Amino acid sequence: MPGGTLRPHNSGIIGPSAAAFVAGFRADYLVTSVGAIESDGALLEFDVNEASVVKTMMAHSRHILLAADHTKYHASAAVEIGNVSQITALFTDEYPGPALQNLLQSQQIEVVQVSPSLDDAVSA
Repeated sequence: MPGGTLRPHNSGIIGPSAAAFVAGFRADYLVTSVGAIESDGALLEFDVNEASVVKTMMAHSRHILLAADHTKYHASAAVEIGNVSQITALFTDEYPGPALQNLLQSQQIEVVQVSPSLDDAVSA
């Protein structure tokens, strides 16, 4: 079990010890999300401790699959963890605005639009 701080609201482990633990591994695929995506492709997080773990995971993964709903295109976060040029695919409920969409196309990043299942709508 890695060291670090356990986040009660999502059971995530964050902090320098967690980042050091993750650095010892190499993953074929990373499925992750972010706090915000800027129109210039910057990927951002809200918490510096969470950002260090995610940034390390991204650096040690061959393929990054990013799951982000449309609210991430308009969110604001302070800690930069990377750029869309690092990801393999974006899974989202709505396509991004023209600037980000053009950037994703120029980087040959697959954008997959998904819709909520009926089960999600019923339970909401």
